[in-house]
Amino acid sequence: MYMPPSRPVDRLFCRLVQLQKRRLVGKVVRQLLKVRGVDIPPEALRPGHRLVLRHAGNVVVHTKARIGNDVMLHQNVTIGRSDIWQAPSDLFDGFDIQDRVILCANAVVASSTGRLVVAEGTVVGANSVLLTSTGPYEIWAGAPARKVGVRPRVPE
Repeated sequence: MYMPPSRPVDRLFCRLVQLQKRRLVGKVVRQLLKVRGVDIPPEALRPGHRLVLRHAGNVVVHTKARIGNDVMLHQNVTIGRSDIWQAPSDLFDGFDIQDRVILCANAVVASSTGRLVVAEGTVVGANSVLLTSTGPYEIWAGAPARKVGVRPRVPE
């Protein structure tokens, strides 16, 4: 079930992330978001995505990430390569954050090879470091993150 951002500031940041796709103002909005610590490339968002940024701030998403619909990102979430000290490998294919995923505060989703998939409905707990793909509606926590449970499927 989709839950819109609760605070006006959260709604503003969601609108600004969407506004990056506009031809004339997109580049300026992107730089303003980066100054505030929100680095979500516009190509990461699917049309009609309904992204939710809770307590917007310091959210970084890799350029090869694709974010599904109704995804909720809390503060200090990072989705990126785990081997940034090396040149990108041809084996690295990016990230797929599917529909209705929740990444809690300070969650890190990292990979250096293949395509890491955070399956539909997955929750990644606070301060977790997810290094492997997940199954649908699973709950992951810890560093490194491990499956700790399954959540009920929510009707659309």
